[in-house]
Formats: sequence, structure tokens, C-alpha cells
Amino acid sequence: MSSRQYIYSFRPGLITSLLAVVFFVLFIRLGIWQLDRAEYKATKHQTFMENQQLEAIDMENLDNENSIDDLVWRNVSITGQFKNEIQILLDNQVHKSQAGYYIYTPFVYGDEEKVILVNRGWLLSPLDRSTIPELNFSSEIITLKGQLKKEPLTGIYFNELPLETMQQGVYRSYKINIKEIESSTGLKLFPLIIRLDPESPLGYTRDWRLPGSDEAKHLGYAYQWFAFATVLLVIYILLNLKKKR
Repeated sequence: MSSRQYIYSFRPGLITSLLAVVFFVLFIRLGIWQLDRAEYKATKHQTFMENQQLEAIDMENLDNENSIDDLVWRNVSITGQFKNEIQILLDNQVHKSQAGYYIYTPFVYGDEEKVILVNRGWLLSPLDRSTIPELNFSSEIITLKGQLKKEPLTGIYFNELPLETMQQGVYRSYKINIKEIESSTGLKLFPLIIRLDPESPLGYTRDWRLPGSDEAKHLGYAYQWFAFATVLLVIYILLNLKKKR
């Protein structure tokens, strides 16, 4: 009996090699990007948890020495009244698979009548896009509680597209941009936003997510992209490994 012996040679084609390199690098970069996102979310969550342990800020006692970054996710107490004649509706916000708006209303506080935007929560949008949802108003002086935060990253912002005027004083926006709102309304706004506590009055649906709570999701995406890169590498090697006697 004669035994057959085989040798293996690796002979990849030029086109397949270029494609493999391009997609392998792409998958690795996407995985690293998701790891960076997960780290960002973890840091954001840690900052939120640390700042929640600090004493609530009285907005009237803030001075120019306070760093904006140090104020993010701090609990805040503020006394004043809503500027009802201006309402900002942030479009394309989904809650429990239903489309709606986040309602932002300017809030006037302090002896100098400073103004800050308050995210009062989510409100279901009517089927008719031209119809304004039912908003609640109050001219009373009240005390609100919430958290200070930066402009939301969600939404689409077009530099050439101003706020859409639905009726006088009611604007629809696709992204909250404080400078754009100042330009359209003539207000001078505090550079942060208040996210209204669920217990505070005159709000809408406020099922807030914790900042950075989806860190695990980004880690899962990262491992998925790295798995794609590994599978691609294995397939590339097997397809180009030739066996002969």
C-alpha cells in the first residue's frame, strides 16, 4: 500500500486579498469605535452617579466661577415661572413605540430674570402633523427640581434649516441647539438644560433613562464586529489554502 502525502500552499488572489484587508480593517475599527462609545457611556454614568450624591444646586446662587462641565448632572432646585408664550417641540421622539415630542419651555428665575430651557417630558404627537399637541400652561411662581444637562445629542441638525414655526411662539425642531433657539426667539439662555424630575409639576411623560445605561449594548456591538473580523480572517485563509499531492 502506498500512502499519499499532501502539502499545503497559501496562494491568495490580489482582488480577494484587497477586499479582505479592507473589510478586516473596517470591522476592527468599528469594534474599537464601539469600545470607545462604551467607555464614554461608562464615564457618563459614573459622573451621573457621583453628582447625584452632591447637594442640590440653587440656581439663583450660581456665579460665574462655576464650570459648566462641573454642573452637568447635578441636581438643581429653581424657583420662577414658565415663559408660556414660547414652546419648543423636539420632533421624532419615540416612547413605547409611539411617535411624539419632547416639550422644552423657557423658565424665568432670579431677580435678574435669567432664563433656562426645561425639558418637561414626552408628549404624543397628533396624527395630523400640522396640529399642535395639547400643552399645559401655568403663570404661577413655582419651584421645580431636576438635573442639569447638556443639549441632547439626538436629532438631526441642518445649519440652513431654522426652527419651524407651527404658530406664534410654538416651534418645531429636529435638534435642540441653544444658539439657534436664542437666535429665533431673542432669548438669552443658560448654556445648560434642566431635565424635569418626574415628581415636579407641570410636566409630561418623564420615563427618563439613566445616562450611560446602555454601556453593555456598545460592548456587545464591539464583540460582534471583532467576531466578524475573526470569521473573515478564517474564511480568507481557508479559501486560499491549496492542497496538492
